[in-house]
Amino acid sequence: MIRPNRATASSPLASASGERLSVSRALAMLQPPRGYRTLAWLGLVANGLAIPLVVAVILGLPTWRTVHIAVGSAAVLPTAAVGIVACVALLKWRAWGQILAIVALSMSLAVTLPYGIVRLALLSEGRLLTAVLCCLLWAALTATLVFWCRPCIRRYLV
Repeated sequence: MIRPNRATASSPLASASGERLSVSRALAMLQPPRGYRTLAWLGLVANGLAIPLVVAVILGLPTWRTVHIAVGSAAVLPTAAVGIVACVALLKWRAWGQILAIVALSMSLAVTLPYGIVRLALLSEGRLLTAVLCCLLWAALTATLVFWCRPCIRRYLV
């Protein structure tokens, strides 16, 4: 009867380098970082809603219609498409989803910062509301970008 060699059998608490992990560390490696699934689902919903929202803004607001068509088709739609692909990849635990999420959030900031500043400078109606909404959006995008740039996300996905 052949018996397995106990010395070569790997323990579930053994790391790739051969050192033994504590039980709490091994359990922490199995669980996603706090907020991972929530932000991935929120991103998927937000990017999915961005496409009909762009169409509603183009059709509903006569002010700056040409600008909205240009910005919507050239910047917002590609950003939403990259964001949707990133969120689906993150929900399927793909490591490249983190990179796409960073790219999509950077594209969002690259679009909303100049658009918000130009809108604040040129349109006097609703300036306070625009300023408040732009600042909230910029803060949320920056915080989300910092979340997805954390090294623990990359360690978890690898």
